[in-house]
Amino acid sequence: MASPKLALLLVLLHAAFGSAYRWFNWQFEVTCESDAYIAPENEAATAKFLQEQYHKGSHIKVVGNGHGFGNLTTCVDNSLTEKPTYIVSLTNLKHLKVNKADMTVTFGAGWDVDDLTEELKDNGLSFNHLGVERVQNFVGATSTGTHGSGSNIGNIASQVVGLRVLDSQGNLSVIDKKHNAEELKAFRISLGALGLITEMTIQVQPTLLMKKTTKVLNATSDYSKMYKDLAQLYKEHERMTVWGPHFNWDADTQSWALEPTYFLSWWEPTNYTDVRNCTLNYCANGCGDCKKEYICYDEMIDAVSCPPEGVCAREFYAEIEHFLPIEYYAEAAANYTLFQQAQTPRMKAPYNHQMVFQHRTLRGDDAYMSPVNTYNLGPGLSGVFAIIEIDWIQEYNNFTTLWQNQELAFEFLTQFGETYNVRPHWNKMSPPNATYTLEKFPKLPEFLAIQERQDPKCQFVNEFLVQQLGITRCAGFLSN
Repeated sequence: MASPKLALLLVLLHAAFGSAYRWFNWQFEVTCESDAYIAPENEAATAKFLQEQYHKGSHIKVVGNGHGFGNLTTCVDNSLTEKPTYIVSLTNLKHLKVNKADMTVTFGAGWDVDDLTEELKDNGLSFNHLGVERVQNFVGATSTGTHGSGSNIGNIASQVVGLRVLDSQGNLSVIDKKHNAEELKAFRISLGALGLITEMTIQVQPTLLMKKTTKVLNATSDYSKMYKDLAQLYKEHERMTVWGPHFNWDADTQSWALEPTYFLSWWEPTNYTDVRNCTLNYCANGCGDCKKEYICYDEMIDAVSCPPEGVCAREFYAEIEHFLPIEYYAEAAANYTLFQQAQTPRMKAPYNHQMVFQHRTLRGDDAYMSPVNTYNLGPGLSGVFAIIEIDWIQEYNNFTTLWQNQELAFEFLTQFGETYNVRPHWNKMSPPNATYTLEKFPKLPEFLAIQERQDPKCQFVNEFLVQQLGITRCAGFLSN
């Protein structure tokens, strides 16, 4: 009689299969151990795997590149359950089709953002918008609401016009704008809860050339004035990101010292077709020699984002990223900064290094679980959102400091959420509160109805999803 492991290997003939597999996020501070890592060779093999695991109720967590700060993509650790638990990667699904007639690109779930950008550039095409880094898996970035900056552009998910998805029983659904546009609003930002997305179709555009202008500004401890000035600049520039103010940790005084300057960049379309030179400096994500005034020109992708080699830091750091109606921006940003400064006496753990505020804007949308959904906006609000990000950066990978800063990060939503209609970025230090989630995401009941249809045995959920979304039917998912 074949051993259980050998029998399982035979069942998963079409999958790349290994023994117990420990998964880490990009910073190696969030981790879990599954029974195995599964990398099916194609969509059919993925469906077969799901069909075979359904009757066991196996825990299944599909992952991309782990580019997140929270527990959204954490698998169910095999120490917590007697059921099988698997990490699934769709990295082998690398098909791609370019359709210039309707300006769409269809591709498998294995494509990373950076690799996909090169394919688009080779075909004289570009994304309509992109985030500041290109290290993520594209489906993963889309499913968690990754975004760039611009009051007239949406997040990456707003470019999705169709997809193919497998439910927990291995059944395939095709979701697109033509046949089931309402459901597409749920699947655009699915949080990994609605099934395994095996293919996406996105709207693209011809190559777009951009001019990037970077300016250095003087910082001031008069935060109200500083942020009112930035609010005015956001009215003048449709597509702008601010890196600052910056604070450095003063070990002698045990406090954060405000740096005298910070910088911002704005982008605008251009007819300039000569040298493309924004890639000479990876300041798209705040790395490199950034605090200087300069102008560069490049294709949109390279003007606003950077490839993996441009990501300058991999040390532990905590981060929040909060979305709120832009009408509240100046007041909220000042109060966020004051609140952070008031917490300084608590930050006694070693290895604090730098604290950076970042600011962006984004156009609202109708995706059910989008942090910039417009479903609960009151009258008089434009539907444009401001984004306030705070990064607590360490000089050394110390868990005590990381956990201290993460606990502080959780408190900002409690402090300001109701006042400014704040929505946190998924997988970036978002405290679990299903009541608050429902208030800010009014389409949550519709989302959960689809989730139950796609995952009746709660195989795709983890503790974060159950608590954050209030999936009460899955409360006993570890044992039921």
